[in-house]
Amino acid sequence: MRSQRLAIIEYLRAEGRVEPAALARAEAVAAKTRQPVEQVLNQLGGLSDEALVQAYAEVLEVAIWDPVRLPALKDLAQIGLSVEFLRRSRLLVLEGEGDKLVCAGCDPLDAEALQGLRFATGRPVEMLVTSPGDWRRAFDEAFDAHSPAMDTVDERRLEREIDLVADGAGEGAGARFVSSVFEAAIEAGASDIHFEPRRHDLCVRFRVDGRMSVHRIAPADLAQPAVSRVKVIANLDLGERRLPQDGRTTFVIGGKPIDVRVATSPTVFGESAVLRILDRTSVPLDLNALSLNPTVVGLLKKAALASHGLFLVTGPTGSGKTTTLYALLQTFAGSPKKVLSVEDPVEYHFEHVSQTQVAPNVGLSFAQALRSFLRQDPDVILVGEIRDPETAAVAIQAAMTGHLVLASIHANDALGVLPRLQDMGIEPFQLAAGFRGAVAQRLVRRLCPDCARKVEATEADTSFFKSFGADPPSHCAEPVGCPKCKGTGFKGRITVSEGFGATEGLLRAITHPEGNHGLVTEARLGGLRTMVMDGLDQIASGMTTREEVAAAIYG
Repeated sequence: MRSQRLAIIEYLRAEGRVEPAALARAEAVAAKTRQPVEQVLNQLGGLSDEALVQAYAEVLEVAIWDPVRLPALKDLAQIGLSVEFLRRSRLLVLEGEGDKLVCAGCDPLDAEALQGLRFATGRPVEMLVTSPGDWRRAFDEAFDAHSPAMDTVDERRLEREIDLVADGAGEGAGARFVSSVFEAAIEAGASDIHFEPRRHDLCVRFRVDGRMSVHRIAPADLAQPAVSRVKVIANLDLGERRLPQDGRTTFVIGGKPIDVRVATSPTVFGESAVLRILDRTSVPLDLNALSLNPTVVGLLKKAALASHGLFLVTGPTGSGKTTTLYALLQTFAGSPKKVLSVEDPVEYHFEHVSQTQVAPNVGLSFAQALRSFLRQDPDVILVGEIRDPETAAVAIQAAMTGHLVLASIHANDALGVLPRLQDMGIEPFQLAAGFRGAVAQRLVRRLCPDCARKVEATEADTSFFKSFGADPPSHCAEPVGCPKCKGTGFKGRITVSEGFGATEGLLRAITHPEGNHGLVTEARLGGLRTMVMDGLDQIASGMTTREEVAAAIYG
């Protein structure tokens, strides 16, 4: 067995499936927990389910389990095995004929499990390999009714300090419930998970493509165990149930680590919890891949090349501002520039950026962090949000003294950032000296490419286009619904955006105001094309609908 496990590690090295640092960490953990190195790699997110199964199949020459062809056997009485044995060993007995016992397992080299199967059944065993995710789904479907309500001991799980293991099989009902909900959320493409205790039950809701929907109604007695599990893995205070708490944790799904931001809050029926899924792989941090219009992409790339000045991204909560700013930060990867950021919260981690989390409870605000940054010789500074006059004053000061400042701010549109900054006390001459441009954006649901139907433009569509002086298209697209979009007709979201650069004429209009008309004229000369016009383009191209654009821009 040992030689076979070493062969698996050598295979993973040779195929480039595992990073040396991740392997070294897994070997250290495996030495303490007495678990196989390849299994630890998978549990810590250093090896995907697919890569693990493929390694077993190639090295051991075992078949990969097909759940459709060989379903799991649900009646264990006839073979003398218990549900708990299968749970601990991460096994499934498969339906079949003949004397041979055919099983699917996450670890086909588990000698203890194989010996237990032969001893309990008195039959020869054929082992197929399956991924932890497939095993968990099939096991829950077959034996969920047999899941014990109380915690049971799993002597095979990792120590608490490396509680990144996705398999909560031995962690009790609350852990299994949270794990299954999180897995379903990832599969649905949810951005947020809401655990909401009510008088008689626990409501679990997902936010998918900006829309809330009920995922599951669970018994009320699961509310406290589920929220407690979330608090444990997010390192929150289990004993404090009277005050809101914020934390961060990592789930491993399919052998891939996914960061999660956690916020709990007391309610009259118990603590609620909201999990924001920060899956960096779901949105590539590339300006060319964010569905921004070409004019806006050009403005952002030009801003990244500037040596100094203030460039702003605006939009309501949940409009993708942070993603756009992070894509801007990514353009500095590999450059010699010193890049600092102050955020609340830090959502993604970058190797080339020194990131700071604000901590108001100890006096570390955006403004305080910015002041300290100016003494650290930065080239680029990211400000998560300009939300008060003090932060605005320090940001414009930094922009005027040779630093490139990228920041988000709340305003209705791109031009709205100028009066917003002036409301915060920034003088027109300061804006003229430091302002470099702004981008505004919204997110709209994208029609499912597999089922969207092209139809003739309706009278409402035509009127909508004409009201903005645009030529209406002859055809638009409408949602239909299919299994790939789960019957909604929409899959994913796209951006409608606008932006402008700070031309000399615009800066003169700021310092010598002639009313808003002068600013609008100069901004259009600087490349401004409104979000509405961008939305009309998306409708005409069949990417979204009139209702989606109108709801995103006008509410």
